[in-house]
Amino acid sequence: MLNRGNLVLLGKDNVSKTYEIKEFLNRNLADFVCFEVRDDPEAQPLIEKHKIQDSKYPVLIFEDGYILEDPDLFQVAQEIGLHSIPKDNYYDLIIVGMGPAGLASAIYAGSEGLKTLVIEKHSPGGRAGSTSMIENLIAHPDGITGAEFSERSRKQAEKFGVEFVLPVVITDIVKKEDGFTVTLSCGTAISGRSAIIAVGVRYRLLQVPGVEKFLGSGIFYGSAMTEGKRNEGKEVFVVGGANSAGQAAMYFSRFAKKVHLVVRGESISKRMSHYLVEEIGNRPNIQVMTDSEIITINGEEKLESLGIINSKSGQTRTFPADSLFLLIGGQPYADGLASRILRDPNGFIVTGPDLEKHVGFLSEWTIKRSPLSLETNIPGIFAIGDVRANTAKRMAAAIGDGANAINQVAEYFTLQKS
Repeated sequence: MLNRGNLVLLGKDNVSKTYEIKEFLNRNLADFVCFEVRDDPEAQPLIEKHKIQDSKYPVLIFEDGYILEDPDLFQVAQEIGLHSIPKDNYYDLIIVGMGPAGLASAIYAGSEGLKTLVIEKHSPGGRAGSTSMIENLIAHPDGITGAEFSERSRKQAEKFGVEFVLPVVITDIVKKEDGFTVTLSCGTAISGRSAIIAVGVRYRLLQVPGVEKFLGSGIFYGSAMTEGKRNEGKEVFVVGGANSAGQAAMYFSRFAKKVHLVVRGESISKRMSHYLVEEIGNRPNIQVMTDSEIITINGEEKLESLGIINSKSGQTRTFPADSLFLLIGGQPYADGLASRILRDPNGFIVTGPDLEKHVGFLSEWTIKRSPLSLETNIPGIFAIGDVRANTAKRMAAAIGDGANAINQVAEYFTLQKS
């Protein structure tokens, strides 16, 4: 029965932790198969054989018979062979975040011979890593999936000696005279000569009662590639008006009976690439609902329907729904970072010349030179990609930030010596 994969995940539809582990395994390219114990007849023999109790889900069963019951992601990572603890205690450069910006920095840092550690809270690629198809990335005329981009980039960085640890987060970062001390959630403290923050953004929470009830079991933040086949022939709703939402709608249209793209604005063309707008227009089972917002979420044990209001007409309609995917806006994912790092009113990290306009700059910047363009108010800590204020919030822009940051890290090292 295990010949379909090296690892079996047993879970329940109404347990969001099952979804979390399923996404983690998928994003980290683990070879596994998932059974929903309520619906899949293949699950029952495994339950009986291993005497699994109802309170222990989700359960991981390894090929050698080892069982992991109700694990956290750190335990899962260790059991599938991911590195979760740094090998050394000192690095030239510590990169926080493994999205396109962080991966680009890692490749360039490694190629320049910097001893580099990358810390990631979940999985490679950031939001881009869950994208079904990226079609406007240079040198990929046939497109590339987010997973392929992420894995190739990681391998390229590892070829240059870059080390990755995950799923790990920073709990504190403290400036020292000759660098930084970084404390990690795995309990380890390491030192670094410089640091790059590339943590990206997370999707904005939907403020509608019922979201939490079905989160991970009918309602998802992000495009959740693992949910494609599960939505075959079903009614899927995607909320958002930018590229990530458009790509998700295209992906789910391959499986779903109908995909409803719910957009608060009057058009999808304002924030979405032209090629995506055209593809969506040519996909007969995608319905674009502009000027629309979800106001009610309904269901007992699972998501059953959504109440959607049209802001122009004021009309509210109820639609049957099997799955809801939320890809709305982006909030900077800067939790756990040094509180002294200056942000704009929306929480994005301010860098370079913009720092000198910030009310807190004079009290925080204590050296004579001006900040480098990607440098934060703490000399030697740089911010790149979507977490940085006033960026294009595009994948190519994040990659450019990543490459440019390594030049500025080198310049910082030179300035330190002078």
